[in-house]
Amino acid sequence: MNTNTKTLPSRIILCALLILAAVLGCTNKSAPLIVVYMPDRIIQDFSDMREHEIVSWAWIRRGFTLSNCGSFELEPVMDSSKNPNPAVVSRIEEVLKTILKDSMNANGDLELIVRANVLDVKVKPGRIKSWFADFDTMPYLELEILIADRATGLPMAKIIHFRRNEKSLTTAVSDILGDLKLFFTTAI
Repeated sequence: MNTNTKTLPSRIILCALLILAAVLGCTNKSAPLIVVYMPDRIIQDFSDMREHEIVSWAWIRRGFTLSNCGSFELEPVMDSSKNPNPAVVSRIEEVLKTILKDSMNANGDLELIVRANVLDVKVKPGRIKSWFADFDTMPYLELEILIADRATGLPMAKIIHFRRNEKSLTTAVSDILGDLKLFFTTAI
């Protein structure tokens, strides 16, 4: 018997398996691209920011205090979150104006421009989802604030604060605004 004919069926099976593997490999669809939402930021450089005991992250220019400032302009609060919440934005804007007015000194020389941006807002999950809620599904708010000299545009303070509350978004907003009031009255 010829030795070449004995291995012919095994060669045919091997070639068929290789062709089948190649066809299956070519027909697999590639995984869909995952789109990650990145909000617009007003603070571009985070390298000098450090953790703070009142707010999440902060940087304050050496020697800067609000008592040196005579006036400020609060730009409209931006909402860069995935799910905009106008009620939260208007409340933050209202409280920031009050906090800054109380902290300013009429004799101060420096004029400030204040920009605030809501980075992320998450409302309380529905009744069914709340049964299975974990830490990531609690209502929360993330906010950034940039205080700069109006004349030069030089940053005077950068603040990023994040607050989560298991009960409601309203409580989280109240907590974050309380923290900001404490920060502006004691740290700057």
